[in-house]
Amino acid sequence: MNWRKSALSLFLVAMLLSLQLIAAPQAMAMGANNSSVTFRRAVVAWYDEKGKLQMNVTWVNETIDFANLTNHSCACSNCNASNVGANVNVSVVTLYNMTKKHEQLLFFGLNFYNGTFNYTMYALVYHAEREQYNFTLVTRIFTDPETGEYRAFVTGMNIAPNDEGRVVPVGDAIITADNLTLPEYYWALGKVLMGLGKHDVTKWIWDKSARELRHLSHLVKLKLPEYNQEKAVGIALTFDFSVGCTGCIALAGFLCTVLAEGVSGYLACTKACTPFCVGFIGAGGIGFIICMGVCGTTCNTLLRVIIGAGTYTACQIGGAYICEKAGLC
Repeated sequence: MNWRKSALSLFLVAMLLSLQLIAAPQAMAMGANNSSVTFRRAVVAWYDEKGKLQMNVTWVNETIDFANLTNHSCACSNCNASNVGANVNVSVVTLYNMTKKHEQLLFFGLNFYNGTFNYTMYALVYHAEREQYNFTLVTRIFTDPETGEYRAFVTGMNIAPNDEGRVVPVGDAIITADNLTLPEYYWALGKVLMGLGKHDVTKWIWDKSARELRHLSHLVKLKLPEYNQEKAVGIALTFDFSVGCTGCIALAGFLCTVLAEGVSGYLACTKACTPFCVGFIGAGGIGFIICMGVCGTTCNTLLRVIIGAGTYTACQIGGAYICEKAGLC
């Protein structure tokens, strides 16, 4: 089993280092014009024979500056990334919807199909607004094309402290190498974050994130029992980050354009983030994936504002209004 953990760790580190990024030795305070995030560590986690969580941690310290993403404009008609699914139909079914004043849990089934292709995957979106922070998580559940069994959980999660003094614009990448159910996966991620935060600058943000993951683990176990029986490995990108005011306004513009085209709410963020992140496609692929994870969590926050204010009204007023309401400008 050890060789597997080492191989996964090296693979993840190699992917992160393949990014064409600017190294930064330390995290900086996040401001309206500072839209960078430092991915500090690559972690592989697993349970040993005694059931104790083990971690293999490799320091990476690579920084992504999202301020430049909006310079990589791409006409969707000429953008390969945007046209990947041009000939594929997509149906989205809401399988569970729990919406409270300060908390939302959504679970979707997504079916991609055409005359020769049929593939089903799932997506879970969780958002919590607490007194001290907001927390957003998006998990995509990839399945086996032939059997439909779970194969991988791919998660992006973001915590945004309300107190600027608590902001630490950093991220960690985590692989759970064991086959776990979805509640077990969230519980393990929480334990990893608690371990990473000990005696570290990330202690406050990762402790709060771990609390949300434990809560989410219980919610999935109680509310989605029919979808938490199968097991899979997982990869998660967790960060404390804002795209910044300028990036937010650009993203809001993409999102409004997509919504005007009649794209469904969940798929809207995936489509809006593609041109936003297209500048990282040349960075070995993983840069685009990381950007989509970061972008997706912010986009879901903007989507909530737009839907709450009314899509036509919010988009007519403009991106600055949407981002101000979202607390990003």
